[in-house]
Amino acid sequence: MRMFRVLMLLILHMNAHCMYLNWTSHDRPNIVMLMSDAFDGRLTFSPGNKVVQLPYINYMREMGAVFLNSYTNSPICCPSRAAMWSGQFVHLTQAWNNYKCLDPNATTWMNHLGKSGYHTHSMGKLDYTSGHHSVSNRVEAWTRDVPFLLRQEGRPVTDLVGDTSTKRVMTKDWNITDAAVQWIRHTAVSLAQPFALYVGLNLPHPYHTDSLGPTAGGSTFRTSPYWLNKVSYDQVSVPKWLRVEDMHPVDYYSTFTKNCSGHFTEEEIRNIRAFYYAMCAETDSMLGEVIDSLRDTGLLSRTVVLFTSDHGDLAMEHRQFYKMSMFEGSSHVPLLIMGPGVKTGFEISLPVSLVDIYPTVLDLAGVPQPGGLSGHSLIPLVSGVSAQSAEPHPGWVLSEYHGCNANASTYMLRIGEWKYITYADGLTVLPQLFNLSKDESELRNVASHFPDVCQDLDKLLRTVVDYPSVSQAVHRYNKQQFLEWKQNLGDRYSQIIANLRWHIDWQKDAKSNERVIEEWLYLQKK
Repeated sequence: MRMFRVLMLLILHMNAHCMYLNWTSHDRPNIVMLMSDAFDGRLTFSPGNKVVQLPYINYMREMGAVFLNSYTNSPICCPSRAAMWSGQFVHLTQAWNNYKCLDPNATTWMNHLGKSGYHTHSMGKLDYTSGHHSVSNRVEAWTRDVPFLLRQEGRPVTDLVGDTSTKRVMTKDWNITDAAVQWIRHTAVSLAQPFALYVGLNLPHPYHTDSLGPTAGGSTFRTSPYWLNKVSYDQVSVPKWLRVEDMHPVDYYSTFTKNCSGHFTEEEIRNIRAFYYAMCAETDSMLGEVIDSLRDTGLLSRTVVLFTSDHGDLAMEHRQFYKMSMFEGSSHVPLLIMGPGVKTGFEISLPVSLVDIYPTVLDLAGVPQPGGLSGHSLIPLVSGVSAQSAEPHPGWVLSEYHGCNANASTYMLRIGEWKYITYADGLTVLPQLFNLSKDESELRNVASHFPDVCQDLDKLLRTVVDYPSVSQAVHRYNKQQFLEWKQNLGDRYSQIIANLRWHIDWQKDAKSNERVIEEWLYLQKK
């Protein structure tokens, strides 16, 4: 009898969650999420969408809702995905870098869907658990406090392959897309219960630069003439750069370690950006294959589709490529939702972030939300109908970064027209403040002109995270991890550290670099 009452309460609770979208627990929607890698969210709405043809993203915008201010919670792959899958901010999961993220047994929103009766399936890039990525990547993160400057990435380059008929450039992603389509056509279509499908892509992340050897990172922007023809070259801008001497010190560190401090011609910059946009067009086509398969099988009308990314790519804005920055190109991600119950042609300007996906998906499925989530359901925003159990979205987002290519823990608070960025303990490194309504390019740091705004935003930030304490915890972790790694290598230490991604600069004065590390480890204040 007791078990019967528990089951009845659960069913009533699920119905209460679903009814504001006109669903019952017996008619819950399918959920399909496609997550790309390094996709600039500003390309999903005007004017950014004018530079490249993205027909399926445009279709999702017309048939659903687009968030105009959606952000990553950490502008790097693994920590960002850890936030999305866990629904918690980075300082709560302690996903400090690409090597340290979630435990493999961590409970994700997909686990909750499976327990509630959904048939769940994930394929492609997941990248939210600890222990992955290159040795170089983790060592660069651990040693970011060491006072040396070493180039850690290859210089960004372009690579044109194939001809005007070459559609499948990123073969690995196309294989993932084909598998997703086959699963929809042959498995999903015959399921008796609702399903949840996650598809993870690598594009438009830059490719590994083969000429730099096996330790190199991704600095090659590769595409074919077919995709390059989707780019309106006359719309490709050459971004303005600050003079080196005017750059914020953390931004300069990022520029140098990303190998972008040298000279670039306008043609080089424009080509890198055009190739990146072409890679986004190829990504859009993969999204289209998934949408088309849902339509062809008659599942689209019963399926909520989400498209997002773990972070963006600066594509030579602020004299950088890649991510690891709070500037818009790196931190602003796409977020589009379409399907039953979602308003069509709807734009939401409220700042949101990837941690909001967890409670949103659970709301879609009518699954009770666990405690301790950092995010808020977006269903009231996209449906126009309030859920009585939903806490209103606070209207601000938090992003934080503790990994490589930035020599201080970084915290970004985005609210209204303001973007506030502070570092480390909030004292040793000066903050930055940008008014995005007046300075979309983020070239005018107005922190010194608006000290009261900085003070108010910093006070709000500290109600969310005690960031000086977090920065100190990361500092201790970095030293401990590096020391353990060094001791485990024994006599091989000097050889291995000299041949990581920074090997060209390191080997110019290997003994001096080792000495600086020793001073950092043992002489500097712990």
